Formats: sequence, C-alpha cells, structure tokens
Amino acid sequence: MCTKSVILSVMIMLLTAPLSGCFSSDAMADNVNHDLPDPDLRINHLQMKGTHNSYHVEPIISPTREYMYTHETLDVQAADQGVRQFEIDVWWDPRGGLRVYHNQYDSGTTCPTFENCLEVLLEWSENNPSHHTTFVWIEPKDWLEQGLEITTTIQISDLLGLIEHELTQFWPENKTITPKQIQGNYSDPGEALRIEGWPTIEGGKGKTIFVLLATGDMRQIYMDDFYPNGAMFPMFTSLADSPDHARGFFSVTDPVNSHSDIEDLVSSGYIVRTRADSGGEEADNNDTTRLIAALTSGAHSISTDYPSKVDGIDYWVEIPGGNPSRCNPISAPPSCTSAFISSVD
Repeated sequence: MCTKSVILSVMIMLLTAPLSGCFSSDAMADNVNHDLPDPDLRINHLQMKGTHNSYHVEPIISPTREYMYTHETLDVQAADQGVRQFEIDVWWDPRGGLRVYHNQYDSGTTCPTFENCLEVLLEWSENNPSHHTTFVWIEPKDWLEQGLEITTTIQISDLLGLIEHELTQFWPENKTITPKQIQGNYSDPGEALRIEGWPTIEGGKGKTIFVLLATGDMRQIYMDDFYPNGAMFPMFTSLADSPDHARGFFSVTDPVNSHSDIEDLVSSGYIVRTRADSGGEEADNNDTTRLIAALTSGAHSISTDYPSKVDGIDYWVEIPGGNPSRCNPISAPPSCTSAFISSVD
C-alpha cells in the first residue's frame, strides 16, 4: 500500500475480520489440495483491482486536481499492475466512429477510439489466456443527455447500437460472457443467476464481461431496445430502480458510507464495483480510509486512479495477498486461495 505501517494495519484487520471467507484455519488448509482448481469457485468469489477512466492521460493544463493523473496503456495495466477491471467512456463522433475520452476539458487518452481500446485489451487477453474473467465497464456519454437530460442525439446517432456493433466486430464471442450465455434456458438472466449462480472462475478464464455504467434515460434506452438479447451488457448498475430481472452488477462508489449496502449486495450474490479514491484527495493525503473500507466491504472490483506507485505520491492501491486478485472476503468459501484464482501471466 503506501507505507509499511499501513500495509501491516490493513493485513491485521483483514486477517482477523470475522467475515473473511478467504482466510482459513491451518487445519482446514491442510485438507485442501492447492494444486487443483476448485470447481465450485465462481467469478463473484473474486476481489480485484480496477482503474477509473482507464484510458486517462493528464491534460497539459488541468483546470482541476481531479484530472491530474495518467494511466499506463490498458495492456500495461493488466500485465504489470494486476488490473482486471477497466472503465471506458465512449462518445459518438459525427465525423465517424466512437471516441474515448473524459470530456472536452479532459480529452487525453491512451486509446483514442473504442476500437483501439478493445484491440489493446484483446491482444493482452489472447497472449494471457489463463487470466480470470475481466470486467470492462462502459459508460456511453452524450452532451445533451448529460447536461439537459435530452436523449435525442443518443437515438439519432444510435450510440448504444454502435457500441454493440463494435463489440461484436472487434471482440470474439468465445471470449465473452454475455446475457444470452448467462440466461441459458431460463426466462431471463436474473432468474438464471438466482438459480444457477455466476459462471465458474475456471470456465471464465480468458473471458471478459462488458457492463453498462449508466442510469436514467441512457439505461432505459438500452433496456427498451437491446435487453436481454443484446451482446453488450449483461446487467444494470443502479441500486434503487433497476428491475429485478436485470439485476446483477452494481456500481456503489462510496465504500465508507455505503459499506453495509455493499456487504449486503455481495452476500446476496450481486457483483459490485466501488472506488478507493476520487479527485486526488486520498492520494494527496495518503489516506487509506476509503481503500480499507472498499477491501473489507467485499466489493468485487476496487477502482482507483493510482494502480501503482507515482513519483511524489505515497498512495497507491494493491489487493492484499492478491495474485494479483484474491478471494473475496465476504462471498468466497473458506477453501478459497489466491492460487486457485489466477497468477500474473
């Protein structure tokens, strides 16, 4: 983490937490064959590192501290920093294609088009086929929808349809876990998850799930036009108002004030993304309060602007005992070990 004392305090707390399902007694550990994958481990038994605005490059002149960070390329994040959850903002460009950037004041990016981002991640994935399931949260963006809650340009441009098209064009179907696969012979994916549970870690190796990061009208358009037969997003992310049959993934960004909410969602079988830091505040103050809350909440992916050491800043995020991910402290069974999940390829 940031200092030896912080690492020690986090590890002591996690090792002694009563809800920690990943750490077992010596007697129990003696009965586990650590050389074989556990067939009962599922992708909701993971806890992994993620990045916020995973494509981001700091602008030359930043209007706010919030924009003052730079990520490595997506493949370097995966290979060298142990990142397994990514977030990509996607804009429709009237000149053609789908662009990736934060906003007009913060447009630096390591992969300027959606196709570029997918190609970089896909190459890493194909070169490292034993990685556990990765998660790519996609946030479709539109100026009118964000500023005035007007969806006209979303529908005229067919933004969501274009994202669907590029995913099916640039990402192989056999390397995804889709709504259709989750649903199987059930009436909807939600019912399938309630009865069958999530795919196994072993069966999900080398694959990716693409998740919608949207609420309100943007999500409703996808619900009306694409769900559940679309190729893109298996579930939806709003805590309060997503319909039961479309629940699976949730984005709950404040692990301190929403700690119990995250625990409850994880215990109920949902997959949760949260954030360890925001706007540079934690990094500037070397404050791990939010990070510790995220780790102990059982959130499956912990998103950060600082996935590795940066010159002049003592704060960054690691998953304690991760390889690079670890067993989820809330949902994983006692037999789980990080060696069962994956290792850095």
